[in-house]
Amino acid sequence: MRSVLSRLIIAILIIFIGITLNAQGVIKGIVSDSTSAKPLFGSNCVLIGTALGSATNFEGEFRIPNIEPGSYLLRVSYIGYVTKEFNVTVLENRTTELNVELVADILEGETVVITAQASGQAAAINQQLSSNTIVNVVSEAKIQELPDANAAEAIGRLPGVSIIRSGGEANKILLRGLSDQYTSITIDGVQIPSTDATGRGIDLSTISQGSLAGIEIFKALTPNKDADAVAGSVNLVTKKAPSKRMIRGVFRGGYNGLENSYNQYDFSLRYGERFFDDLLGVQLSGNLEDKIRSSESYSISYDRSKNNQTDYFINQFQIIYSDENRTRRGIGVILDYETPDDGNMKFNNQFYSTQRDYITHQRDYPNGGGHSQYGSGVTYTYRDREQDIKTFSSALTGENHLFGFDIDWGLSYAESISDFPYDYTMEFSEGSRQGTAGMAPPPADLKSNPEVLIDYAYNNFVSATLGGAFYRTQNNFDKNNSIFIDILKEYSLSKGLSGEIKFGGKYKTKSKTNKASLTYGPYYVNKWRPYDLLSDGTTAPKDFTGTSFEEFYNYYLENPANNLPSFSYFLDDDPKNRELYDKYDMYPLVNRDLLREWYDLNKDGIGASGSLNQLEYFDVGTAHANDYDISESVSSVYLMNTLNIGQDLVLLTGLRVEQENNDYKNKFSFRRYASFPASDFQLDDTTSSYSETIWLPNIQLNIKATDYLNVRLAAFRALARPDFIMRLNTFFAFRDPFTGSSQELILGNPILKTAKAWNFEINASFFGNEIGLISLSAFYKRIDDMYHMLNRINTSDTTLIRSLGLKADPLHQTTYQLTVPYNSPKPTELWGFEFEHQMNMTFLPGFLKNFVISYNASLVKSETTLIGVVTDTTYTEVEILPGVIILNPEYSQRPVETKQRLEEQPELFGNVSLGYDDGAFSVRLSFFHQTEYNMSFSPDGRSDRINGSFTKLDMIMKYQFTDNISVQLNANNLTNLEEEDFLDDKVNGYKIPRNSSRYGLTADLGIRIDL
Repeated sequence: MRSVLSRLIIAILIIFIGITLNAQGVIKGIVSDSTSAKPLFGSNCVLIGTALGSATNFEGEFRIPNIEPGSYLLRVSYIGYVTKEFNVTVLENRTTELNVELVADILEGETVVITAQASGQAAAINQQLSSNTIVNVVSEAKIQELPDANAAEAIGRLPGVSIIRSGGEANKILLRGLSDQYTSITIDGVQIPSTDATGRGIDLSTISQGSLAGIEIFKALTPNKDADAVAGSVNLVTKKAPSKRMIRGVFRGGYNGLENSYNQYDFSLRYGERFFDDLLGVQLSGNLEDKIRSSESYSISYDRSKNNQTDYFINQFQIIYSDENRTRRGIGVILDYETPDDGNMKFNNQFYSTQRDYITHQRDYPNGGGHSQYGSGVTYTYRDREQDIKTFSSALTGENHLFGFDIDWGLSYAESISDFPYDYTMEFSEGSRQGTAGMAPPPADLKSNPEVLIDYAYNNFVSATLGGAFYRTQNNFDKNNSIFIDILKEYSLSKGLSGEIKFGGKYKTKSKTNKASLTYGPYYVNKWRPYDLLSDGTTAPKDFTGTSFEEFYNYYLENPANNLPSFSYFLDDDPKNRELYDKYDMYPLVNRDLLREWYDLNKDGIGASGSLNQLEYFDVGTAHANDYDISESVSSVYLMNTLNIGQDLVLLTGLRVEQENNDYKNKFSFRRYASFPASDFQLDDTTSSYSETIWLPNIQLNIKATDYLNVRLAAFRALARPDFIMRLNTFFAFRDPFTGSSQELILGNPILKTAKAWNFEINASFFGNEIGLISLSAFYKRIDDMYHMLNRINTSDTTLIRSLGLKADPLHQTTYQLTVPYNSPKPTELWGFEFEHQMNMTFLPGFLKNFVISYNASLVKSETTLIGVVTDTTYTEVEILPGVIILNPEYSQRPVETKQRLEEQPELFGNVSLGYDDGAFSVRLSFFHQTEYNMSFSPDGRSDRINGSFTKLDMIMKYQFTDNISVQLNANNLTNLEEEDFLDDKVNGYKIPRNSSRYGLTADLGIRIDL
């Protein structure tokens, strides 16, 4: 492969050297609004009668090089503004500067002032039109005008984007129906490392969108972009410091309707200025947010074995209250320097963090099997958690013009940390004692209204005792390094034929580690221990003197046989309660400090003998199944040519080659026992490696059919690398350490291939000052080697394992639950349609000219092939007694293939945004909807999980007191929606509710000051 790449590089260099160019002149300048002096990003600047032109960047700058000396007519256009034309003389080896001010389109003799909402929308429209590829944009002005909680929600406004929510706000995006790991997320082209422990996804709720100058979604990749983006690529944009000093502060206080609390705030500060005759730019930004993200939930469990597994009844109802605070911090430092070659260097540093601090109160109301005359016990569960997510990126990049070439270069470092510094769960069991504790006999055959079970609980908290406790840790660290160079040469073959040829290479490395642990205290079998294991290996009696549990310890000394603490020890003297959904009484709420105190006092507990099998908390080895240390490297080169045929036709062709070399280290367990491997296994180290070279051709065509119609066609190949845990050389075989019943086998797949996709797309854009932008897209993706995870499928031999090409170590002939990743045996197909309309009503008379509207809708379909097993039964006659013959069944399994749509893929989703500006006042309503989708599919079709449809309505109101001061009110989730998921049994034809959560309305009121 290295020799192939070397030959390709030499051939490309020969092509570059062989290009002869006569044009020597350059035209450059800035396009801005005549009233506000704001740069107009995406302005189209062309030389009439030639194929030469340029679009302005985020600073409103344009540059047209390689122009033959002579006189030209320069046309500058921008949707919503009056087009201007200028006579320009170009001199050999000279740069002509021309700064252009455009005025808003004129109606009935009056100049229309472009408002903030309209200018934000116009910027997005013009950037999309000026791009040679298929892109959607959220401009800086539009970001500021939307009441979004974070960057994920801002991206979710664009066509083709659906969202996954966590804690009442979006945290991940799904682009064109594909899960988040199929989308590349970058900041100014620097890829953000994954924040997931096992996958390649990124939690975008960490990033505050207020620090961004724009968001770009590239639906069609070009050869100069990283190819690991089957769904597309999202670029979060920052820009150079402004020529005039800019200081902006936003200060907000917030309200949370679920908690009826005003204890929220959001501060952000941004500063930018240029020094030394505008050569050096400095930007500093920071934000600090503290938001309430509490939730109320309920969950329903079912016994589905009734009538030979054809019917069901409710066997448990759980109510859950999560008390959460979420704190975000962000710091940005950007330095940029204008180089003497008319280029620029940028040193960009961005740090974002999110801290989640929450405790979950859960209470179970069991149905006792649905027919028990004695009732059943009740469980109280409390989980106290802290989570830290941090991302940091630092990049030095340059755009230079040297020796007749445009050279873009850069080197970067980025890292992410996802850590749970504290995660402790305690379970209390109130055993069933008829008439005094647990549950009274509940109704039989309950199929709906599970809340009636609450009335059958005795709430005997003194009778409830500690049943079990878990302490979890997890630390995930992802580090990326990259270096790249792009060399571009523009050429002009004639007045009507010009273009650019671009060659580049990139080398990037990734180091990622994941470490997890789980310790379990099985108190239900009298595992409270009265001694501490000291650091020197000796033991000493526990000392509870002066603690909240001194009374319990003294009681234990008098009654050694009763060594389980009562639930009442963990409650306030007057326990708090909470009414969920305005009808379910969550009583009591546990005292969080007492949970932590108990763990601190007992985490090193041990029996009097000091034997390790007398530990109060023992390590659960299965928690290490996803521990790993991974090293990945990707080398890539590309060549692309953009050919302009006049001003109406652009043909882009290119080829990218990527080679990946990966090494994996992880843990495995291969200890065996009499029947099936047990849970107390020994951990050993193992390694695996993987390498693959992938060729990625690309062709795109942009046809400017008329003055108001663009048609874009694209065909290109992209790829998707599997999640990190999938290629591990994993073998974990065990019984469930808590129930002792379920037998599990977790396998990795070191030969798992990278998924490759052919992407085809057609996009038509209709545009004009009056209609704005109407965009229609149709796309089709054919994905080979799509990877899936087979989750806990029932099997009893090695047939399925061998069918995947994996070595199957002999297992005992007994049923077990198999989890293993695999490549789909047949291509996965995905297709869809997108519609978008953005429009400013400035051409209408009267108050109608103040409206701004945008709306989009996406329809996505897919079909993928999954594997599973079916059991065949054959019967043979066996004579057990003379003349007595029975049919003896014999079972065998064989792999089967099934087709279904992809997971996490709503079929229909869209946005509507309606804004109105009247002088200093503006208001905007934003509506988002997505239909239900499958979160997971079960191998037998009886337990599919469906996420319910989701509809959200937000509002923002703003009043501009002066040019420098404005007040803004944001309101999110006006409909106070409930988020639901369901269990779908396709075999028996019923869909039943599983979970529901609600987060309440949130609002914030703030002031923005621009100096």
